[in-house]
Amino acid sequence: MKRVIGKGEFAVLEREFIFLEKHGELEQGKAEQLLGLYEAGQGHAVDGSSRFLRIMLAIGAALVGLGILSFIASNWAGLDKLAKFLLLIFGLIVFYAGGFGLERRYPKTARSLYYIGAAIYGAAIFLIGQMFHLSGGAQNAFILWGAGLLPLAVYLRDKWVGVFAALTFILGGEIFFWSASGLGLRYLLILLIPLLLWVNDRYLNKSKAVFVLTGLAGFSFIHDLLAAVHADAWLQMLGLFVLGVLLVLLPFPNYRTASSWVGSIVYGIAGITLTIPYVWEDGLVKSGSGNIPAAIMAIVLAALLIYLLRKNNLPAIIVVCGFIFRYYADFTFDFMPKSLFFIIGGLILIGFGFWFERSRKERGGQLE
Repeated sequence: MKRVIGKGEFAVLEREFIFLEKHGELEQGKAEQLLGLYEAGQGHAVDGSSRFLRIMLAIGAALVGLGILSFIASNWAGLDKLAKFLLLIFGLIVFYAGGFGLERRYPKTARSLYYIGAAIYGAAIFLIGQMFHLSGGAQNAFILWGAGLLPLAVYLRDKWVGVFAALTFILGGEIFFWSASGLGLRYLLILLIPLLLWVNDRYLNKSKAVFVLTGLAGFSFIHDLLAAVHADAWLQMLGLFVLGVLLVLLPFPNYRTASSWVGSIVYGIAGITLTIPYVWEDGLVKSGSGNIPAAIMAIVLAALLIYLLRKNNLPAIIVVCGFIFRYYADFTFDFMPKSLFFIIGGLILIGFGFWFERSRKERGGQLE
């Protein structure tokens, strides 16, 4: 069974195998034999001109979408409810139909029309909710927007639509959107987040960007669930820390590197937060007694980072950088001249950047 890889990856392999064959490192005909073990994803490799055209059309779609939304917003007060509703529905139908009509002959232009239609769809959710005074607020609107993007991502097999859907799920589950109405449609994220992971695995060529953002959306939703049941701050962070570490140690088989990055972001933020004493004073210990659990957490995090660094886990370097910088800022900001504080802090970051780059090169550029 052939291994399915991305179009760009297949093009790189083809170029390198031919190069090795040409210079005698591979036997004649071996390049074709090796390439036969792989299968490129749908479509053709993207060359420079095609990439430029795609970017230009995407920017054009964004500008047109913003212009249309600006026009609607500026004339919104002067329209009655029926006119507002019909205008939004008409715009949605026109751009989706236009994309469908141009898809066969001009696929890239058609895709830009689909993007505009997706933007109008999202605007329609917000504006219709405002028009009819529907409850739920922005959080429900973002979730409905993301849910409506999933069929489009499947139809277009477009990872960027999947990326935007994941971003709407993050916004829909974020804590600053919580309101008196309770969880509302955010319970749908229990189904929508796994569904997006399945769509990515099945239709979006296992995009790492979609996986990372969907994973972060999942952790954001878990954090908000803990907040909804009024869990103490230290318990919220400790739960995320444990889950992040588990994802690093037990990654998804098809997304090992991406799992490591998502888990590292989560356990890094949660772990460093738990080294702050006052976080533990939210329900666990009395005020002024948070230094001991914070110190214990610092030791646990340091031991974990040493273990991961010995395993050549590159994301751990970023967490180490944040961990050290947290204590550097804590101990020196009030006692050091501000110019010297920033200079030394910058040098520390540059040093970690050099360490990260050297580690990446030693591993063959795995994070390119």
